[in-house]
Amino acid sequence: MTINRNFGIEMELTGLTMNQGLSALQNAGLTACIEGYNHDTRPHWKIVTDASVQGGFEVVSPILRGDAGLAEAERAADALKRAGARINKTCGLHVHFAADNLSVDAIRTIAVRYATFEGEIDAFMPHSRRANTNYFCRSTRQIFLNNRDFSSAATITDLARAQGSRYFKLNLQSYTRHKTIEFRQHSGTVEAAKIRNWILFLNAFINESCRLAGTHSPELARSLPNLQSAQARLVSMLEGEGASADSLQNALNLLPHSLRAAISYLRRAGVAVESRRRNGETRYRIASHAMRTAADSLFAGIDESVREFYLNRAAALA
Repeated sequence: MTINRNFGIEMELTGLTMNQGLSALQNAGLTACIEGYNHDTRPHWKIVTDASVQGGFEVVSPILRGDAGLAEAERAADALKRAGARINKTCGLHVHFAADNLSVDAIRTIAVRYATFEGEIDAFMPHSRRANTNYFCRSTRQIFLNNRDFSSAATITDLARAQGSRYFKLNLQSYTRHKTIEFRQHSGTVEAAKIRNWILFLNAFINESCRLAGTHSPELARSLPNLQSAQARLVSMLEGEGASADSLQNALNLLPHSLRAAISYLRRAGVAVESRRRNGETRYRIASHAMRTAADSLFAGIDESVREFYLNRAAALA
């Protein structure tokens, strides 16, 4: 599996001093510096204080690219582990992925799928990173699945604003500062295999979400010109009580025949969209629990070895 987008990691750790961490990285052939607390992207590995980590600090990568970047992240983790780095329950592993080339619908789909599968992702995290047990990586479900401001947001900035805080398992507010989306749920680790598999999992999860959002579907875009930009919003508006045909057309700027075509596409894809006509008005909604179709699963598009890694981890943490 190949990493096809730029990313960066933040490792929160303890067990050694900042100077020992600096020496470990430099001895591994990595350029590194100790700095004051900041959110700036550097061309080198930086070591900074972090008040949320008990007795420790944070190691932040430069922008990493592709498989070479993945190998560099593993090298940094191995070096810190050999130097004596440890983690405790206050430590986390944060991963940023470049989002400057993603559409608002792609990012919305990433967020909605993460919230939809949050329970399954929780299963391969320690209990300290599940549900709402950790203030710094809270559940995304209420915001991404049940917030009307989020579902109707027209821009990525509006999506981030609807979230209101960065302390969620998936943080969209990093887009306004770094043009990234940040995954904050993973527990702290200096185990190279855990870091590698999490990055590979997230990269593939983003790719599959983009595919489902229609950003990589030129055939669909040609046959249904407005669906590419409206698909994710349409699905979100059909949840719960649903919406009338008129309100859907107005919100998504679709003509009646385009809306009917979009609904037909969702049905062919396996989404159980119901329609009811009452008092001369047609209303559409997704049948209860129909969002989770066989065509969309947590591990769709994800390498089998990564899938097995997390299934084994979920079994071990059960």
